[in-house]
Amino acid sequence: AVVSTQSTGEMVDTCREHLNSAQEFMGDELWERVPAQHCCGLENFEPSPGRYDLIWIQWVVIYIADYDFVALLRRLKEGLRPGGVIVVKDNVLERGSAVNPVDGSITRCGRMLREIFRQAGLTVLKKERQKHFPGYLYPVKMYALR
Repeated sequence: AVVSTQSTGEMVDTCREHLNSAQEFMGDELWERVPAQHCCGLENFEPSPGRYDLIWIQWVVIYIADYDFVALLRRLKEGLRPGGVIVVKDNVLERGSAVNPVDGSITRCGRMLREIFRQAGLTVLKKERQKHFPGYLYPVKMYALR
């Protein structure tokens, strides 16, 4: 969830412990602006239609299969208010993909991500690479979508 001084946010996580510990991490003042916590996987999350100005997805899409990722983005698109934006921030390869043999996560290249966005009916408004990130890690990119 993205919570600023003038807005509210919601959280989605598969782990109830993470949701429960978020209040301590965020502090009471910020926590008051998180009216809803959804304990489910993103592949099962059903956003309310027309509810969100911004949906921020960070470092989780590597755990979602392409089919579920497309379906999720389609549902999230329906959850946007007019003019709303979805931001996807994750590790992105220059080409191809890499599967982690330990946890089964898949790191995709930009071309693969853009195809998923296209299948979901979304347009890339802006793409930016994370600055000041260690060079020995996969590059991190952010995509603003509508």
